Amino acid sequence: MKITEIELHEIHPPLRAWNREAHQLFAGHAEETSTIIVLRTDNGLEGLGEFSSSISEEIRQELEQLRGTNPCRWLGHPELSIWVAPAIYDLVGKANEVPAYQLFGPRLRSWVPVSSWTVSQTPAKMAAEVEHAVEQGHTWLKYHTHHFHNIIDQTRAMQEVAPRGFKIHYDVNWDNSADHIVELSRELARFPVAGLIEDPLQTFDFEGYKLLRQKCALPMIFHHLPLGGREALMGLADGYMLGHAPVGHAIRRAGVFEAANTPFMMQNAGGNITLALVVHMAAAFERATLHHVTATNLWEEDVVEPVFEVVGGQVQVPEEAGLGITLNRDKLERLKAAVPAPVPRALMRVCVERGPTVYARPPMNQYRSLHHDVAGLGEGYDRLVDQDFWYDDGSQQFAGLWERSAAGPVFA
Repeated sequence: MKITEIELHEIHPPLRAWNREAHQLFAGHAEETSTIIVLRTDNGLEGLGEFSSSISEEIRQELEQLRGTNPCRWLGHPELSIWVAPAIYDLVGKANEVPAYQLFGPRLRSWVPVSSWTVSQTPAKMAAEVEHAVEQGHTWLKYHTHHFHNIIDQTRAMQEVAPRGFKIHYDVNWDNSADHIVELSRELARFPVAGLIEDPLQTFDFEGYKLLRQKCALPMIFHHLPLGGREALMGLADGYMLGHAPVGHAIRRAGVFEAANTPFMMQNAGGNITLALVVHMAAAFERATLHHVTATNLWEEDVVEPVFEVVGGQVQVPEEAGLGITLNRDKLERLKAAVPAPVPRALMRVCVERGPTVYARPPMNQYRSLHHDVAGLGEGYDRLVDQDFWYDDGSQQFAGLWERSAAGPVFA
């Protein structure tokens, strides 16, 4: 069996209507473009992968290395990216008439925990995010906290609508001090919905991680692993995350986590193709027991069937050969022809209590360090601040601020 054809299809899957504008204004059009990868072999098989953007030159080069090779050569390869890996495991599983998890080991679980994902928003909108996550069957919601939102206010609003057992996963962007995280965790622990904190400190602050494990009221998750997972043997955190790790690295690190008897999760953003590979890996990795993050909940449509259903916060492991999903060519062509919804004309508005109001043009993710320049903010996620979007209302005031903000944030 050799790979003979490589198809690349750029698609524009629509974001879900109820939070589309929040994600557009946070990231622009980035989340409404992805590339479906189809590998075809000389024995008539088809393997599916996906890249979460327009295809990059790096991925093109990786794909060209596959041409003319046996897919088995790439199993567990340390340079096989998470974007291409689904297609390889799909092909080899189909060729051997076994589900992909058997290429990692025996199945240890039939259901795999997964998480919903979103961006930081006002307290009221975060409460709505919880309600939608529950409707989708999730029991966890992960989001990146932001210095422009008060995490305590957000949590209070989410607690009011969260059902019993629902939990929040806070990603605090590894830019904090240990003292702040200790105090923040104590405040958050007052709310049953508060689940865990990811990336509280700079990557190499091992002493800080040890301190947090002793004093924090919530579990700590270590994401960026400079020692390749050996951090688990040092007991630096309560759990670990593999973010977009090549499959070969994931296999090796899963073994370290098993040796340390420490749970871990995987984070690979994408649609149901990406989710399928994560589910198969998690089915065979003993300590892959935490809620895995793929952000698959963001999109309204996909090009594969069946679509994974979340039941009680988990998805069932497919038993069909390969990944257990099939490309729907009609849906593929329709989403190739789709045009991303226009980004609404709006200004980011940051309201600081006893401080200035700041106006800036989206996307919001370009202002990660602006809090250093705003009086009343600075470090921390419990500041008295909230941020929303002011949509163009046709007023002269909006028009004037829109013009002024072309050169950068406006302080009023």
